[in-house]
Amino acid sequence: MQKTKILAVAPYEGMADILTDIAQSRDDIALTVQTGDLFTGRDIAMQLAHKNYDVIISRGGTAELIQSAVELPVIDISISVYDILLSIKLAESYNGKFVIAGFPGITANAHLLCDLLQYDVDIITFKDSADAVNRLKKAKENGCTLVLCDVTGARAAKDIGLNYNLVTSGRESIENAVAEAVKLVHSSNYVHKQKDLFQSLLTEDDREFLIYSPAGTLWFSSIAIDEMNTSLMNFVQTYIKSFLKVPNQTVSHQIRDNVYTLYNRHLIYEDQKYTAITICKSPALTAEDDPGFQIYNIDNTSSNDFADAYNGTGKAGKIAQIVEEYAKSHLPVLILGENGTGKGKAASLIYKQSNYKHAPFYSIDCSLIKERKWHSLLNNENSPLNEVDSTVFFEKADALSLEQIGDLFQYIDQTKLCTRMRLIVSLSTNNSNQPAFATIRTFMENHLSCLTLNLPPLRERIDDFSGITALYLHRFNVSLGKQIIGFDVEAMEKMLSYNWPNNLDQLQHVLKELVTITKTPYISCDTVEAILKQEPDYGRVFDDSVKFDGTLDEINYQIILQVLHEEHDNKEKTARRLGISRSTLWRILKNNN
Repeated sequence: MQKTKILAVAPYEGMADILTDIAQSRDDIALTVQTGDLFTGRDIAMQLAHKNYDVIISRGGTAELIQSAVELPVIDISISVYDILLSIKLAESYNGKFVIAGFPGITANAHLLCDLLQYDVDIITFKDSADAVNRLKKAKENGCTLVLCDVTGARAAKDIGLNYNLVTSGRESIENAVAEAVKLVHSSNYVHKQKDLFQSLLTEDDREFLIYSPAGTLWFSSIAIDEMNTSLMNFVQTYIKSFLKVPNQTVSHQIRDNVYTLYNRHLIYEDQKYTAITICKSPALTAEDDPGFQIYNIDNTSSNDFADAYNGTGKAGKIAQIVEEYAKSHLPVLILGENGTGKGKAASLIYKQSNYKHAPFYSIDCSLIKERKWHSLLNNENSPLNEVDSTVFFEKADALSLEQIGDLFQYIDQTKLCTRMRLIVSLSTNNSNQPAFATIRTFMENHLSCLTLNLPPLRERIDDFSGITALYLHRFNVSLGKQIIGFDVEAMEKMLSYNWPNNLDQLQHVLKELVTITKTPYISCDTVEAILKQEPDYGRVFDDSVKFDGTLDEINYQIILQVLHEEHDNKEKTARRLGISRSTLWRILKNNN
């Protein structure tokens, strides 16, 4: 039996996993699965459509774009009433106003569902991407903080700072689309037409630049094609859409032992706009996979986990607004918070919303930088600290030695670093009793007049907890191909009773494990307990009274542990309550470890 050759372009990874699983259960199809939404999905289809496929499967706006770009028939995976119902049930755990938004493929079924079940939910139908932005801005002005939407709505929500949950297609909807694709091919006996692709390539010695046509195709290249430059061209391709729209951008990327920096500009010829990209190469300071030094650009910075986790009500909900305002300033920023509160993600969000976003973001993990690399960073002519209009982030700066801190302060003053680029520094309040912490904070606040961002720990955000978990559950539903609605009442109570010493980072990895092993719509109390038992200090019990059957030093140590637990491991509050200095507290804890 001749198999139906299907190209599936999934807008998100969870759908790709379901498609792959379906293909393994059928012997009448040959299925190739690629992941990409909207224009990325369209480009994937355009690149692969000539490989003798019979039909293409995709969803929503991605399917429409593919249909307009290729000659093959395109099957649109529908979004069922059941899929929308699951999204609404998950959103009910969110403590804020939400709306349903999208193209008619979503909103028609949403209207039907809400009419039948008498749900009082606003439903917004888009005409196009620009209409999506305008309508969601109005919804935000009216108090909406979460939107259940398709991919176009998700992009619009992200642009204007709204939380969003992507309405995913369930397995049944995806299976129906595969069956429809097979039926269409068999009924039409479609013969795939080969498309001839022509491209002009000119080479010139001693020049490193590319020119792209107004349509985004490569018109000229001075780069020889080899294994190294294949990686470079893949990097260029990541940013070409942005380069075509916005001139005078700078991005950097390390490939093996070199850092490649791209500069773009627009050229007008016969009323047509061409994009020229100049490529500069310099030796790298560290290995390509060195976790202590990373280069990010606007399109590959961290996701909006931080914005999602700090949007909402109450004091914590104002953090995202503060970040947005700080991003508009050129002043240095000091970020304070316990381990796991999202300091690195806050730094990347400041960068993404700032005027410096069209230049690289250099992240330096001070806990991983060795002395030799630190010396190169401050003295090498190829150091990113010599750049202009970029952003540098010193993460975990309290891990530096006092000598290294002194060298950094001297470098900042002598080179006027804060007038050339944006400086962001983070400190962990878990180390607030260490000399490095106080030294850096004093310099940043008193000498540099920095802006200070304090991130509250998760245990102080009980009112936001259910909303945060709802947003993270949605993200894991999409990535893992699940449709988890939420927690049983007892399960949520157990989640709330835990202290979360590693805050949002810990919450995310716990939720990922819970979603992975849960097979029912709701996460049970037993499942939560099984996972939390593996976490630090779970079930730790402290007696109300101290036992006096040891030496005086042992009794004092027990008292300190009790108060430290009651103050949620905050050493400054513990020392103040006990009437001792932080150095004395630190010495007692160290001597008894």
